[in-house]
Amino acid sequence: MRAVGLIVLLVILLAAVFFSMANREVAELGLWPLDIRIGVPLFAPILGGVVLGFVVGWMGCWLKDRHVRRQLRGSMRDCMASAEEIDRLKAELKAAQSDQGTGRDIAA
Repeated sequence: MRAVGLIVLLVILLAAVFFSMANREVAELGLWPLDIRIGVPLFAPILGGVVLGFVVGWMGCWLKDRHVRRQLRGSMRDCMASAEEIDRLKAELKAAQSDQGTGRDIAA
């Protein structure tokens, strides 16, 4: 599955490289309140917007799923507590079985 993801990423990166090579004309980028104009290649603001969109989308998904991660952490704590209890009970059972073999009272 990881190989499929890497292949898809490679195709996307290749498309971005071809897009950048095809759109190297200089565009004037104006920053409105400061009245500053910067000449940048045309692909830079377009790919920058795409990257910004991916980052904002990733952060939105991450924030939306925080309750799932919180629930998972609680479940992991419960699982670890159960594993510790199982180990404790196994030790008690082993001690009780060895006590029964020697003839001592189990209730003690």
